[in-house]
Amino acid sequence: MIRRILLSGLAAAAIGAVTPVQAQTCFGVEARVNVATSTLTTAITGAITTTEAGLITQEIAERARLLSAIKVLTAQSAAGSDQVSNGFRASSEALATTVVTQEQRQAVGQATHRYGSVGYDPCGSNTKAQGLYTALTGSPAARQQIVAPVRAQPGRYADPKDWVNDMTSGAAPDGAALYSGDAQGASKFINAVVGPPDNRPRDTAATATSDRDRLEKTGKDTYRSMTAVVLADIAADFRPDGPIAQARNLSTHWQGNDGGAAWAAGVAGQHDRGIIQDAVRMEAANLALLAHQIKRGMRTEATAAALLLAMVNARLTNSVPAPARGPLTPASFQAP
Repeated sequence: MIRRILLSGLAAAAIGAVTPVQAQTCFGVEARVNVATSTLTTAITGAITTTEAGLITQEIAERARLLSAIKVLTAQSAAGSDQVSNGFRASSEALATTVVTQEQRQAVGQATHRYGSVGYDPCGSNTKAQGLYTALTGSPAARQQIVAPVRAQPGRYADPKDWVNDMTSGAAPDGAALYSGDAQGASKFINAVVGPPDNRPRDTAATATSDRDRLEKTGKDTYRSMTAVVLADIAADFRPDGPIAQARNLSTHWQGNDGGAAWAAGVAGQHDRGIIQDAVRMEAANLALLAHQIKRGMRTEATAAALLLAMVNARLTNSVPAPARGPLTPASFQAP
């Protein structure tokens, strides 16, 4: 029993020692114990070496695998980060492109809506306004054409028989011709209102030359010429293409027979710019009509002044003879 304990203690001491202990140095230990101890030491040392080599090999392999996994993870993380970054960049670029494109389209749409709004039928209103302008500027020439056939011309003598023939031939003079656009009928009516021309005094020229003749002729022609010009101006205003017709044509552009419903529908969806342009055109037309109205007022005042002049002249000179009895003949207009 003691022997077994000693052997066990020796084996434990041999395993725990740094270097193997030789049993034969110990007194009383048999040779087979030394052999067993040496075998055990060799086995343990081999097992340790083999295990250490396996552990080192496994550690190297595991380290390589771990490094490979770390590399793969890093690569995947980098690739994922690049993909995410690229995705964010691409989405940001797409969003920016979309926003810019939308803003450009909105700007183009707003500009188109703004500058495409030019009011209701601007070409039509411009054409009608041009027609009114042409009629206003052409009134003096039309007035001159209407008053030219009148027999009694200022400063000139003529035979009254031609005036009598004008009055007795054709239809009777009618004041409605002044407003109907009949230039020939207006000329005949003005000729009748102005009266026959002054008969040339004996031994005088066809035109008044002396101061006395000029003074007398001027006194007769002042109110007659004013009457002729005023009536001719009225007829020129009411001619078919005159200012009155053109003004009515221009005003119907915004009002019309529907009370302006077409104009309101035409500018309902337009930009404020188009409505402002229409307002400017309306104001321009209103100013043109106001100017024509002022002209008509001045014409009325001139007519009143001519009438007053004729009345004063007749009262002072008593030069207007009483109507002669009997048929109308050239002899009725002979100078006394």
